[in-house]
Amino acid sequence: MKKTIFFLMAAAGILTACDPSQSEKDFDPVSLAANDVDGAITITQTDANGSPAADGNYFTYTTNPATMVSVFNYLSDGSENQLARGFSGSFSIKPKRGSDPNQTFYVRFVNSDNSEVILTKTYNVYVQQELDPEIRLLASDAYGKKIWKWDTSITGAFWGNMGYQPGDGASVGMTGNGQWWGMTSDEDFAGQLGHSHDGAYHGEGLNAWMEFSDEGISTCYNENGEAYMSAPFTVTEYDPNAEWRKGWLNTTAILWPYEINSGGNVPGKYEIVYLTADKMCLVYPDGGSQGSWGEATFWHFCSNSDIEGMAVGYGKEASKDWTWDYDGTNTVWGNMGYCGGSGSDVGINRNGQWWGVTDEEGLLTQLGHTNDGAAHGDESMNAFFTLSAEGTISRHAGSGTVINSGTFEFDTSVANDWKVANLNTTAGTILFPYEINSGGNMPTSFEVVYLTGSKMCLVYPDGGDFSSNGSWGEATYWHFKAK
Repeated sequence: MKKTIFFLMAAAGILTACDPSQSEKDFDPVSLAANDVDGAITITQTDANGSPAADGNYFTYTTNPATMVSVFNYLSDGSENQLARGFSGSFSIKPKRGSDPNQTFYVRFVNSDNSEVILTKTYNVYVQQELDPEIRLLASDAYGKKIWKWDTSITGAFWGNMGYQPGDGASVGMTGNGQWWGMTSDEDFAGQLGHSHDGAYHGEGLNAWMEFSDEGISTCYNENGEAYMSAPFTVTEYDPNAEWRKGWLNTTAILWPYEINSGGNVPGKYEIVYLTADKMCLVYPDGGSQGSWGEATFWHFCSNSDIEGMAVGYGKEASKDWTWDYDGTNTVWGNMGYCGGSGSDVGINRNGQWWGVTDEEGLLTQLGHTNDGAAHGDESMNAFFTLSAEGTISRHAGSGTVINSGTFEFDTSVANDWKVANLNTTAGTILFPYEINSGGNMPTSFEVVYLTGSKMCLVYPDGGDFSSNGSWGEATYWHFKAK
């Protein structure tokens, strides 16, 4: 295919005008000449409200005479990213934080002889200093991308049908309220291929995942780690305080994206009814109509890749308090066999546990494990430690008094099946920060074997011998929950 490419830079002076639209010309679409192209398309730059803006992130275009065009730019990996296609349309450009505000996109015209003319346009746009709150949750604030997997913790089912809007969105996302039926295993996919668009299985099983990036791209990977689908995504009408729908997720690339009992319909627009740092629930009502208790499709996803988002929260001034995971029955601190395997088994099922204390009274009988034999107030089940986005950590007694403070960081480079990260801290800054049977040693590096937005489990092997994992030597554990 022959290509003709030329560059037209939108001057800064033009962008400050009230109407940044280009002039219009008529042209013969059968034999489009390069000097006619710029006048054949009108582009308007606006803000989110549709008002002309010199640094707006939103664009509309029309062609005159009506001509099919495609608008695209390039991602950081060099791949082409289609923004819009048609005789007219709209698109947005929201660059990654730290990007050059001068952003380039391209308009492709295809002549009847199959030759291409590509118009290059560069505009100054607004570059965010911080991600929008909903993109932080979907794509992470610290890492620029986030992995989402099927969530089987909600009644065991991760995709299926339900009665539409049985209550608030949180009750669906957290408990599966309104569910009628759902898939619970890899084997279920084989029996549900009739709901897909092609009757074929593409590896979307329980070991598949999807990745959302802060560039606005969703990519799906099959159980073999192969990317099989990718598309842009946006979130619109986001309101975290809404009772039912927090916003719309607009994309064609999610795991098993089909509306149930629809012959393979891919909605492309899903209701976000629940969204946190580690949980997402999507809903689509039958045919897109929102009748009460009519059939709807649900999707349950979870993520454990956004360590800082789950542990600290989002934003420059974010912080989060962690207290003892006290329920009066289960242990909060004690010793275990350094068992290896899946760290989540320790965090959820207390795998490998030998002994432990369940409450304040129990901890007060264990002061022989401290460095000074004294109580400091963090034996209280109301005690907590605080992690801040600035990288500070502070240990508080049940009364709120600060016992000790310092700095922390998460090291995710060590992540494996056993742990999601190491928590490196100033000594003595987590609750009851003592290695058991050590004469009061206060470790400065803990293994985070389990972490969600509401639970955290730390482990420290005898003498800090992390290489002995699986040897069943003694280790100390701590169970915390978000305050």
